[in-house]
Order: sequence, then structure tokens, then C-alpha cells
Amino acid sequence: MNEALGHGVYSFAEAAKLTGLRTQRIREWFLGRNVKPGKKPFLPGDYAPVDDQHAISFLDLIDVYVAGKLRERDVPLQTLRRVFKKMANDLKTKHPFSRREIQTDGEDVFIRSVDDEGKEELIEVLRGQRVFVDIIKPFLKQIDYDSDKLLAVRWHIAQEVVVDPAICFGKPILEEVSIPTVVLFDAYRANNNDAELVGRWYKVRAEQVDAAVRFEERMAA
Repeated sequence: MNEALGHGVYSFAEAAKLTGLRTQRIREWFLGRNVKPGKKPFLPGDYAPVDDQHAISFLDLIDVYVAGKLRERDVPLQTLRRVFKKMANDLKTKHPFSRREIQTDGEDVFIRSVDDEGKEELIEVLRGQRVFVDIIKPFLKQIDYDSDKLLAVRWHIAQEVVVDPAICFGKPILEEVSIPTVVLFDAYRANNNDAELVGRWYKVRAEQVDAAVRFEERMAA
């Protein structure tokens, strides 16, 4: 899957662990459930299946993450479908939920914009209602965006841990040293849970080993 190079690759099960959603929900968002003729699944997905195995890209993953957070705030799935489609058309992108402009107040979904006088404003996606308030949610603060394309490029998923599609196919890594968290976790478990020893081997701080361990244990829970 050469198209995955630099774009991340995640199974539905991996995406579920990273986002905290159910695997079945993610599968349905990309493949549909009893989809009626002519009706497409909620999320399009970047990759074609390989030997009937499905995977998604980093931008697909961020779309899932944002959609999941909006569902947590009781935004109906039908509303998300309409918002996703309208934002995709308005912003001319396949990944509108991965764009820097998206904001939410927990009820409505907004696109961040700038008015003719250079003042920041939020435009409600479906009704086009303009509001002049600063709405920044913690879960969006975890995402870094490209300054040109305005698309997500890195996800600060946990303390000292990031997901970067350009490194290790987008698997979680320690931010400062780009070592996969699973590598440090496996070394930690294989050596009597000795963070100091593992840190010396990999030339990282014991606190960084602990961060990797906490993250992997959270993913396994």
C-alpha cells in the first residue's frame, strides 16, 4: 500500500483504540450498515481494501476523532452527515473534519472565518448564522495543522505522545525522540518494569518510558 507512505495506516480496531470509539461504529461509518441504494457511508475513506482488509489514513482518523467528540456532545449523526457534506463542498476537501476551521459549542458546528474587516468570526455550518465568540475546545487543541493546506498533520494524543503520519506509519511515538510507544512498553514489561533500565537502553528519560507505558496501558484497557 504505497499510497499509505507518509499518510498513516490504521485498522478499524487500531482507530477504535486511539479514539476511544467502538470498532463497530467506525466500521459502520466507513462501510455503512444496511446502506440504502444510492446512499453513501458517512465517511468516504482514503484507501481501497486489500484482500478484503480495510484500513484508514491519518486524516480519516482525525475525521473519526472529531466526529466522535461531536457525537459525545449529542450532535445527531444525521446532522453530522449534513455538516460533513456541506463543509466538504464549501472547503473543497475530502476531509472537512480535519480542517483547522472547524469549531463547536457543543450544540452547533461552526466554520472559523475572517470578516471583511479582518475580525475573526464563526459561521454556523447549516444555517449560515454568524457569531462573534471565541469557541476553542480542548480536543481540537491537541491537533497541529499545516499552515498552508490547513489540514491536520499531528495529533498530541497524550502527554509526551503524538501520532504523526510521517513517522512509523502514524503509530504513536514519544514526541521528542520518535520511538514507538509500544517498543518502550514491550521493553519495560520484558525487564521487570524497570523504567530506568529501559531509559538507559533507548537514551530517554525514565519519565518518558513511564509516559509510553501509561499510554499503552490505556490503549489496552
